[in-house]
Amino acid sequence: MIKLKRFAVVAVAAGCAVVAASPAFAVSAKVREACGADYKRFCPSYEPESAKARQCMRQVGKRLSVGCIDALVDAGEIRRSKR
Repeated sequence: MIKLKRFAVVAVAAGCAVVAASPAFAVSAKVREACGADYKRFCPSYEPESAKARQCMRQVGKRLSVGCIDALVDAGEIRRSKR
């Protein structure tokens, strides 16, 4: 139940950046580690850190793991909701 509440306070907007589209926006090692399983589960057919992988992960949105979402919040990729 705590994980669900924690998950609920995270805003995972359709426009959130999960996987970088170019090296200039390379994701951190923490995000790669935390989101690796999500990437492999939802978007393995796309090249890592490609625009297609980024779009795929964005579409996954709230189905991402709590660990991945936490890493994205810590990296400033997404913000926690004030709910």
